[in-house]
Amino acid sequence: MTEEEKDNMDKIKAEVEDKQNTLEKAIMELHTSTKKIRDDIINHASQQKTIEKSSANLLKQAKKTYEDISNKQASIDGLLNEISRVKIDNLNASHQNEILKKKLMELEEELKTKEKEVSAVEQAIKQKHN
Repeated sequence: MTEEEKDNMDKIKAEVEDKQNTLEKAIMELHTSTKKIRDDIINHASQQKTIEKSSANLLKQAKKTYEDISNKQASIDGLLNEISRVKIDNLNASHQNEILKKKLMELEEELKTKEKEVSAVEQAIKQKHN
């Protein structure tokens, strides 16, 4: 082999080694990028699971809150009905009291009239005996 061929071969060898180094660098960058993408996918999947769990918990809390609101509303409705019944009973009692007052006044008037009649009869009897 001649000196020129040897230099030529050394040049080709250097070019091949440069290409090999460039390829190895590219492979390392590809591995790094691939690992980063895998890590991102795992992080996104983990975040998605966390979001799904949070959503499920929020949904449970919302259902519980709506259930509590419904129960409280039912209690309020029951109390309002009871208040209405008490008001009606109160009105009925007031009406009954008015009726009884009128009846008492009528009876008192009747009693006064009867007392006057008895008094008049007593007077008449006293006058007859005198």
